[in-house]
Amino acid sequence: MIIKNKITLALITATTLLTTACGGDSDPAVQNPPEITVPDAETPDTETPDTEVPDAITENVPDENGNVSPTLVDGNESDWVFIPERSDEFNNVSLDSSKWENDPDDFGPWSWRPENVKITEDGKLRLTMDYEEHTAQRWGKSDGVNARVDVDMFYTSGMIRANSVQTYGYYEAKIRGTHTFPGNSPAFWVYSNGQDRAAAGMNPTKAGDPIYSEVDFVELQQAEYSDVTGVQKQDTAEIIDMNLHAIYQDEHGDPVEVRPHNDLQHLSQNKIIADFDPRDDFHIYGTEISEDYIIWYIDGKEVARKANLYWHLPMRVTLSLGLRTPHVTYNNCPHSLARCPVAENATQEGYPTNMDVDWVRVYKRAP
Repeated sequence: MIIKNKITLALITATTLLTTACGGDSDPAVQNPPEITVPDAETPDTETPDTEVPDAITENVPDENGNVSPTLVDGNESDWVFIPERSDEFNNVSLDSSKWENDPDDFGPWSWRPENVKITEDGKLRLTMDYEEHTAQRWGKSDGVNARVDVDMFYTSGMIRANSVQTYGYYEAKIRGTHTFPGNSPAFWVYSNGQDRAAAGMNPTKAGDPIYSEVDFVELQQAEYSDVTGVQKQDTAEIIDMNLHAIYQDEHGDPVEVRPHNDLQHLSQNKIIADFDPRDDFHIYGTEISEDYIIWYIDGKEVARKANLYWHLPMRVTLSLGLRTPHVTYNNCPHSLARCPVAENATQEGYPTNMDVDWVRVYKRAP
């Protein structure tokens, strides 16, 4: 019975984190772990450099074979190997289904729709958030029991996710934010799921093993409270989030959440104050994930760094346009939902709105 309760707790915690971060699929139960001393969760992050955002640099362009080097001010091109199966210049007439899925399972207080994902005539990925009143089911509680419940919703949006996985490497995308603010957040990220973790033989067996890993390369225009400025970010679109989310297993086999807004935020939270408005033009957002550290870049220059404690699972490259304040809330949601729509704030004004992506490029360290 104790083991069953631990498994249930792991499932609930993973689902809650997935639906309150950028998002993801529900995670299968962990295997029965032995009781081992948990590693120190207070390991300090490595030194974070000045967060002043640099001037834009000249980006690299693909050669005649489609290969291209990363856009790094201090990078050595020979350090990196281009991975075409997880990269895209979006120059085809339609989304390349050999690389991307555009109809993921729904999560959060809006719905993903494949028709909200398009390739524009000038070769951009366009994800569209649009106003549409509809009812959809999400995981919540009914009479105290976990169940699918009906939720009245007001928006649909677009998301693409890679068909293959990667962990360590360098990831970058050239993105322009949405014209509507506040209300939604263009995001470029990677996250794990239970199926990929199990296929890699990485189900947790000891204390400190990750159950879920998510690296947010960038989340723009979130309009949430800023620990940096002490004000609501809806006052400015220049505050950029580059965060981490994780669940790891403690010495009792119970899940522990690492999130930007809990007691472990020092391990996971980065807020960058840009000297540009991300709605106005394209900028290059990049992240390196290694076994020891995670480094974030804007326009080729490092802006943040953290120690890599729990971000070791196979993950899928994802681009998405999520709904944010004032259209969603985490408070007093029916059916114990992690977050829910704010019906009184739903409006068609400002919608549809688009997130445009010029390209996404993925690399691995050269052997």
